[in-house]
Amino acid sequence: MKSNAAKSLPVVMYHYVNDSPGSITVSPACFQEHCRAMAKAGWRGVGLAEAEAFLIHGEPLPEKSTLITFDDGFLDNGLNALPALHAYGHKAVMFAVSGRLEQGDAPRVPMADLLAGTAQPLPEASRPVRKNERGFTVRRDVFCNHAEVRAMEASGVMAVASHSRGHLGVFAGPEFTSFAAPGNQGRTFYLTEHGHFWGLPNFKVVPGLRDRAFLPNPELLERIRRLVPQEYDAALEFFASEDSVKALKALAAGFAGDMGRFETDTERRDRMWREIAGGKADLEAILGHGLKTFCWPWGKYGPEAHALALEAGFSLLFTTAEGPNPPAEPLAVGRFKGKSKSGAWLVSRLRAYSRPLLGKFYARLRNLF
Repeated sequence: MKSNAAKSLPVVMYHYVNDSPGSITVSPACFQEHCRAMAKAGWRGVGLAEAEAFLIHGEPLPEKSTLITFDDGFLDNGLNALPALHAYGHKAVMFAVSGRLEQGDAPRVPMADLLAGTAQPLPEASRPVRKNERGFTVRRDVFCNHAEVRAMEASGVMAVASHSRGHLGVFAGPEFTSFAAPGNQGRTFYLTEHGHFWGLPNFKVVPGLRDRAFLPNPELLERIRRLVPQEYDAALEFFASEDSVKALKALAAGFAGDMGRFETDTERRDRMWREIAGGKADLEAILGHGLKTFCWPWGKYGPEAHALALEAGFSLLFTTAEGPNPPAEPLAVGRFKGKSKSGAWLVSRLRAYSRPLLGKFYARLRNLF
Protein backbone atom coordinates (compact mmCIF):
# COMPACT_ATOMS: atom_id res chain seq x y z
CA MET A 1 0.00 0.00 0.00
CA LYS A 2 1.28 3.44 -0.92
CA SER A 3 2.17 5.63 2.06
CA ASN A 4 0.57 9.07 2.28
CA ALA A 5 3.41 10.40 4.45
CA ALA A 6 5.91 12.94 3.15
CA LYS A 7 9.34 11.53 2.34
CA SER A 8 10.94 14.97 2.11
CA LEU A 9 9.84 18.46 3.11
CA PRO A 10 10.51 21.02 0.35
CA VAL A 11 11.36 24.44 1.78
CA VAL A 12 10.89 27.60 -0.27
CA MET A 13 12.82 30.77 0.59
CA TYR A 14 11.53 34.32 0.15
CA HIS A 15 12.94 37.66 1.25
CA TYR A 16 11.01 40.71 0.04
CA VAL A 17 7.36 40.76 -0.98
CA ASN A 18 6.87 44.25 -2.37
CA ASP A 19 6.71 46.36 -5.51
CA SER A 20 10.40 47.28 -5.81
CA PRO A 21 12.02 45.02 -8.41
CA GLY A 22 14.99 42.96 -7.29
CA SER A 23 16.62 39.54 -7.53
CA ILE A 24 15.29 38.47 -4.12
CA THR A 25 11.93 40.23 -4.40
CA VAL A 26 8.56 38.92 -5.54
CA SER A 27 5.56 41.18 -5.98
CA PRO A 28 2.46 40.78 -3.80
CA ALA A 29 0.54 39.62 -6.89
CA CYS A 30 3.18 36.99 -7.66
CA PHE A 31 3.20 35.74 -4.08
CA GLN A 32 -0.58 35.49 -4.08
CA GLU A 33 -0.39 33.44 -7.28
CA HIS A 34 2.13 31.13 -5.61
CA CYS A 35 -0.17 30.61 -2.62
CA ARG A 36 -3.17 29.99 -4.87
CA ALA A 37 -1.30 27.54 -7.12
CA MET A 38 -0.02 25.56 -4.13
CA ALA A 39 -3.49 25.27 -2.65
CA LYS A 40 -5.06 24.34 -6.00
CA ALA A 41 -2.49 21.57 -6.48
CA GLY A 42 -3.11 20.22 -2.96
CA TRP A 43 0.01 21.60 -1.28
CA ARG A 44 -0.14 23.07 2.22
CA GLY A 45 2.36 25.36 3.89
CA VAL A 46 2.87 23.81 7.33
CA GLY A 47 3.65 25.60 10.57
CA LEU A 48 7.11 25.77 12.11
CA ALA A 49 6.16 23.40 14.93
CA GLU A 50 5.07 20.77 12.38
CA ALA A 51 8.29 21.25 10.42
CA GLU A 52 10.38 20.95 13.58
CA ALA A 53 8.63 17.73 14.53
CA PHE A 54 9.30 16.25 11.08
CA LEU A 55 12.86 17.49 10.58
CA ILE A 56 14.12 16.98 14.14
CA HIS A 57 12.16 13.96 15.36
CA GLY A 58 10.95 12.32 12.16
CA GLU A 59 7.27 12.69 13.02
CA PRO A 60 5.16 12.16 9.88
CA LEU A 61 3.70 14.89 7.70
CA PRO A 62 1.13 14.45 4.94
CA GLU A 63 2.28 14.32 1.35
CA LYS A 64 2.32 17.69 -0.37
CA SER A 65 3.53 19.47 2.73
CA THR A 66 5.94 22.37 2.32
CA LEU A 67 7.54 24.99 4.55
CA ILE A 68 7.38 28.62 3.40
CA THR A 69 10.17 30.79 4.84
CA PHE A 70 10.97 34.52 4.83
CA ASP A 71 14.43 35.81 5.66
CA ASP A 72 15.39 38.91 7.65
CA GLY A 73 12.19 40.28 9.23
CA PHE A 74 10.88 42.82 6.73
CA LEU A 75 7.52 44.43 7.45
CA ASP A 76 6.35 43.71 3.90
CA ASN A 77 6.24 40.01 4.83
CA GLY A 78 3.42 40.79 7.25
CA LEU A 79 1.71 43.38 5.08
CA ASN A 80 1.86 41.63 1.71
CA ALA A 81 2.45 37.93 2.37
CA LEU A 82 0.48 37.13 5.52
CA PRO A 83 -2.95 37.96 4.00
CA ALA A 84 -2.33 35.61 1.05
CA LEU A 85 -1.06 32.86 3.35
CA HIS A 86 -4.19 33.15 5.47
CA ALA A 87 -6.54 33.29 2.49
CA TYR A 88 -5.25 30.00 1.08
CA GLY A 89 -4.75 28.11 4.34
CA HIS A 90 -0.96 28.19 4.50
CA LYS A 91 1.39 28.84 7.40
CA ALA A 92 4.97 30.13 7.28
CA VAL A 93 8.00 31.18 9.32
CA MET A 94 9.93 34.43 9.38
CA PHE A 95 13.65 34.25 10.19
CA ALA A 96 14.20 37.58 11.93
CA VAL A 97 17.43 39.48 12.55
CA SER A 98 16.81 40.50 16.15
CA GLY A 99 18.97 43.62 16.08
CA ARG A 100 17.09 45.01 13.07
CA LEU A 101 13.60 44.64 14.56
CA GLU A 102 12.21 48.03 15.46
CA GLN A 103 10.91 49.13 18.83
CA GLY A 104 7.14 49.41 18.98
CA ASP A 105 4.33 48.73 21.42
CA ALA A 106 1.64 48.30 18.76
CA PRO A 107 1.39 46.96 15.20
CA ARG A 108 1.30 49.67 12.56
CA VAL A 109 -1.52 47.81 10.81
CA PRO A 110 -4.16 45.89 12.83
CA MET A 111 -3.83 42.12 12.46
CA ALA A 112 -7.58 41.78 11.94
CA ASP A 113 -7.33 44.02 8.89
CA LEU A 114 -4.39 42.03 7.51
CA LEU A 115 -6.19 38.72 7.87
CA ALA A 116 -9.32 40.16 6.30
CA GLY A 117 -7.34 41.62 3.41
CA THR A 118 -8.63 45.13 4.12
CA ALA A 119 -5.46 46.76 5.45
CA GLN A 120 -4.36 50.06 3.96
CA PRO A 121 -0.93 49.87 2.27
CA LEU A 122 2.17 51.41 3.81
CA PRO A 123 4.10 52.91 0.85
CA GLU A 124 7.38 53.11 2.77
CA ALA A 125 7.32 49.33 3.33
CA SER A 126 6.14 48.38 -0.15
CA ARG A 127 8.70 50.48 -2.06
CA PRO A 128 11.98 50.37 -0.09
CA VAL A 129 14.13 51.22 -3.13
CA ARG A 130 13.87 54.86 -4.13
CA LYS A 131 15.79 57.94 -5.21
CA ASN A 132 17.04 60.29 -2.53
CA GLU A 133 17.06 64.07 -2.82
CA ARG A 134 20.49 63.91 -4.48
CA GLY A 135 19.28 61.51 -7.18
CA PHE A 136 21.04 58.40 -5.85
CA THR A 137 19.25 55.06 -5.68
CA VAL A 138 19.07 53.97 -2.05
CA ARG A 139 17.38 51.21 -0.08
CA ARG A 140 15.39 52.10 3.02
CA ASP A 141 14.12 48.83 4.44
CA VAL A 142 11.33 48.77 6.98
CA PHE A 143 11.55 45.93 9.50
CA CYS A 144 8.82 44.58 11.74
CA ASN A 145 8.62 45.96 15.24
CA HIS A 146 8.42 43.91 18.43
CA ALA A 147 4.64 44.11 18.67
CA GLU A 148 4.23 43.05 15.04
CA VAL A 149 6.27 39.84 15.33
CA ARG A 150 4.29 38.93 18.45
CA ALA A 151 1.03 39.63 16.63
CA MET A 152 2.06 37.54 13.63
CA GLU A 153 2.82 34.60 15.89
CA ALA A 154 -0.46 35.08 17.77
CA SER A 155 -2.32 34.94 14.44
CA GLY A 156 -1.20 31.33 14.01
CA VAL A 157 -0.11 32.09 10.44
CA MET A 158 3.51 33.27 10.76
CA ALA A 159 5.94 31.85 13.31
CA VAL A 160 9.22 33.63 14.05
CA ALA A 161 12.69 32.10 14.42
CA SER A 162 16.27 33.37 14.58
CA HIS A 163 18.44 34.73 11.79
CA SER A 164 21.21 36.03 14.10
CA ARG A 165 21.52 39.30 16.02
CA GLY A 166 22.93 41.52 13.29
CA HIS A 167 23.43 39.54 10.05
CA LEU A 168 26.94 41.01 10.19
CA GLY A 169 29.77 40.36 7.82
CA VAL A 170 33.49 40.66 8.49
CA PHE A 171 36.35 42.23 6.58
CA ALA A 172 38.29 39.64 4.59
CA GLY A 173 41.67 41.37 4.67
CA PRO A 174 43.55 44.66 4.36
CA GLU A 175 43.10 45.06 0.59
CA PHE A 176 40.80 47.80 -0.72
CA THR A 177 40.52 50.01 -3.78
CA SER A 178 38.06 52.73 -2.73
CA PHE A 179 36.43 54.46 0.22
CA ALA A 180 32.84 54.62 1.48
CA ALA A 181 31.26 57.72 -0.07
CA PRO A 182 27.68 58.91 -0.66
CA GLY A 183 26.23 57.28 -3.77
CA ASN A 184 23.93 54.51 -4.92
CA GLN A 185 23.23 51.97 -2.18
CA GLY A 186 21.18 48.86 -2.88
CA ARG A 187 22.29 46.40 -0.22
CA THR A 188 20.67 45.78 3.14
CA PHE A 189 23.25 43.68 4.96
CA TYR A 190 26.76 45.02 4.40
CA LEU A 191 27.76 46.07 7.92
CA THR A 192 30.46 44.66 10.18
CA GLU A 193 30.91 45.28 13.89
CA HIS A 194 32.85 48.40 12.85
CA GLY A 195 29.67 49.97 11.51
CA HIS A 196 29.66 52.33 8.54
CA PHE A 197 31.05 55.82 8.13
CA TRP A 198 32.15 58.01 5.24
CA GLY A 199 35.76 57.42 4.30
CA LEU A 200 35.91 53.86 5.61
CA PRO A 201 38.13 51.81 3.28
CA ASN A 202 35.96 49.47 1.25
CA PHE A 203 37.50 46.26 2.51
CA LYS A 204 35.88 43.17 1.05
CA VAL A 205 33.03 41.95 3.29
CA VAL A 206 32.46 38.20 3.68
CA PRO A 207 30.00 36.13 5.79
CA GLY A 208 30.65 36.65 9.47
CA LEU A 209 29.78 33.13 10.64
CA ARG A 210 32.14 31.50 8.16
CA ASP A 211 35.32 33.57 7.97
CA ARG A 212 37.95 34.99 10.30
CA ALA A 213 37.67 38.77 10.61
CA PHE A 214 40.30 41.30 9.63
CA LEU A 215 40.33 44.09 12.24
CA PRO A 216 41.42 47.47 10.85
CA ASN A 217 43.86 49.53 12.87
CA PRO A 218 41.74 51.61 15.30
CA GLU A 219 44.04 54.60 14.91
CA LEU A 220 43.47 54.57 11.13
CA LEU A 221 39.70 54.51 11.59
CA GLU A 222 39.77 57.33 14.12
CA ARG A 223 41.93 59.53 11.93
CA ILE A 224 39.62 58.94 8.96
CA ARG A 225 36.63 59.99 11.06
CA ARG A 226 38.44 63.21 11.98
CA LEU A 227 39.37 63.94 8.36
CA VAL A 228 36.15 63.07 6.52
CA PRO A 229 32.92 64.94 7.43
CA GLN A 230 30.18 62.55 8.50
CA GLU A 231 27.23 64.78 7.61
CA TYR A 232 25.82 63.66 4.22
CA ASP A 233 26.09 66.88 2.21
CA ALA A 234 29.50 67.70 3.68
CA ALA A 235 30.72 64.21 2.77
CA LEU A 236 29.50 64.72 -0.79
CA GLU A 237 31.46 67.96 -0.97
CA PHE A 238 34.55 66.25 0.49
CA PHE A 239 34.58 63.50 -2.15
CA ALA A 240 33.95 66.01 -4.93
CA SER A 241 37.25 67.68 -4.02
CA GLU A 242 40.32 66.14 -5.66
CA ASP A 243 42.58 67.54 -2.94
CA SER A 244 40.41 66.07 -0.17
CA VAL A 245 40.43 62.62 -1.76
CA LYS A 246 44.22 62.83 -2.19
CA ALA A 247 44.54 63.62 1.51
CA LEU A 248 42.42 60.59 2.40
CA LYS A 249 44.47 58.32 0.14
CA ALA A 250 47.68 59.68 1.66
CA LEU A 251 46.35 58.99 5.15
CA ALA A 252 45.56 55.38 4.29
CA ALA A 253 48.91 54.94 2.50
CA GLY A 254 50.64 56.02 5.67
CA PHE A 255 49.33 52.86 7.33
CA ALA A 256 50.70 50.53 4.66
CA GLY A 257 51.97 47.45 6.45
CA ASP A 258 50.05 48.42 9.58
CA MET A 259 46.46 48.37 8.31
CA GLY A 260 45.33 46.01 11.05
CA ARG A 261 45.33 42.36 12.08
CA PHE A 262 43.23 39.22 11.99
CA GLU A 263 41.20 38.31 15.06
CA THR A 264 42.39 35.61 17.44
CA ASP A 265 40.57 32.31 17.94
CA THR A 266 39.07 33.64 21.17
CA GLU A 267 37.92 36.87 19.52
CA ARG A 268 36.34 34.91 16.67
CA ARG A 269 34.48 32.60 19.02
CA ASP A 270 33.21 35.51 21.13
CA ARG A 271 32.06 37.43 18.05
CA MET A 272 30.21 34.43 16.62
CA TRP A 273 28.65 33.73 20.01
CA ARG A 274 27.30 37.29 20.15
CA GLU A 275 25.67 36.80 16.76
CA ILE A 276 24.25 33.32 17.39
CA ALA A 277 23.44 33.15 21.10
CA GLY A 278 22.84 36.90 21.41
CA GLY A 279 20.26 36.86 18.63
CA LYS A 280 18.54 33.89 20.24
CA ALA A 281 18.36 35.60 23.63
CA ASP A 282 17.10 38.86 22.09
CA LEU A 283 14.34 37.15 20.14
CA GLU A 284 13.27 34.92 23.02
CA ALA A 285 12.86 38.04 25.18
CA ILE A 286 10.78 39.74 22.47
CA LEU A 287 8.57 36.70 21.78
CA GLY A 288 8.34 35.34 25.32
CA HIS A 289 9.24 31.74 24.48
CA GLY A 290 12.23 29.56 23.65
CA LEU A 291 13.59 28.96 20.16
CA LYS A 292 15.14 25.88 18.62
CA THR A 293 15.40 26.96 14.96
CA PHE A 294 18.15 29.04 13.37
CA CYS A 295 18.74 30.17 9.77
CA TRP A 296 22.30 30.99 8.72
CA PRO A 297 22.83 34.54 7.37
CA TRP A 298 23.66 34.23 3.65
CA GLY A 299 23.44 30.47 4.24
CA LYS A 300 27.17 30.47 5.05
CA TYR A 301 28.87 29.02 8.11
CA GLY A 302 31.97 27.18 9.26
CA PRO A 303 32.53 24.25 11.65
CA GLU A 304 33.04 26.50 14.69
CA ALA A 305 29.83 28.44 14.08
CA HIS A 306 27.95 25.17 13.56
CA ALA A 307 29.19 23.87 16.92
CA LEU A 308 28.29 27.16 18.61
CA ALA A 309 24.74 27.03 17.22
CA LEU A 310 24.26 23.62 18.80
CA GLU A 311 25.84 24.84 22.04
CA ALA A 312 23.43 27.79 22.08
CA GLY A 313 20.50 25.36 22.05
CA PHE A 314 19.48 25.29 18.40
CA SER A 315 18.51 21.89 17.02
CA LEU A 316 17.20 22.83 13.56
CA LEU A 317 19.51 24.71 11.16
CA PHE A 318 18.50 26.14 7.77
CA THR A 319 20.85 26.83 4.85
CA THR A 320 20.43 28.31 1.37
CA ALA A 321 21.68 25.16 -0.39
CA GLU A 322 19.09 23.42 -2.55
CA GLY A 323 18.16 19.82 -1.87
CA PRO A 324 15.59 17.46 -0.36
CA ASN A 325 14.91 17.31 3.38
CA PRO A 326 14.13 13.79 4.64
CA PRO A 327 12.72 13.30 8.16
CA ALA A 328 15.05 13.47 11.18
CA GLU A 329 17.84 15.29 9.30
CA PRO A 330 17.81 18.72 10.97
CA LEU A 331 21.35 20.12 10.81
CA ALA A 332 21.60 21.37 7.21
CA VAL A 333 18.09 21.91 5.87
CA GLY A 334 18.00 22.87 2.20
CA ARG A 335 15.84 25.55 0.62
CA PHE A 336 15.13 26.75 -2.89
CA LYS A 337 14.56 30.35 -3.87
CA GLY A 338 11.05 31.59 -4.57
CA LYS A 339 11.25 33.57 -7.80
CA SER A 340 9.10 35.95 -9.80
CA LYS A 341 7.78 33.09 -11.88
CA SER A 342 4.44 31.37 -12.29
CA GLY A 343 2.64 29.28 -9.72
CA ALA A 344 3.10 26.29 -12.01
CA TRP A 345 6.88 26.81 -11.82
CA LEU A 346 6.73 26.82 -8.02
CA VAL A 347 4.63 23.66 -7.85
CA SER A 348 7.06 21.87 -10.16
CA ARG A 349 9.91 22.66 -7.76
CA LEU A 350 7.88 21.46 -4.78
CA ARG A 351 7.29 18.16 -6.55
CA ALA A 352 10.99 17.73 -7.30
CA TYR A 353 12.16 18.45 -3.74
CA SER A 354 9.44 16.30 -2.16
CA ARG A 355 11.18 13.23 -3.62
CA PRO A 356 14.57 12.49 -2.02
CA LEU A 357 16.31 10.95 -5.03
CA LEU A 358 14.86 13.34 -7.59
CA GLY A 359 15.59 16.27 -5.29
CA LYS A 360 19.26 15.28 -4.96
CA PHE A 361 19.60 14.83 -8.71
CA TYR A 362 17.89 18.13 -9.46
CA ALA A 363 20.02 20.01 -6.91
CA ARG A 364 23.21 18.59 -8.44
CA LEU A 365 22.01 19.53 -11.89
CA ARG A 366 21.27 23.06 -10.73
CA ASN A 367 24.79 23.37 -9.29
CA LEU A 368 26.28 22.65 -12.70
CA PHE A 369 24.74 25.77 -14.23
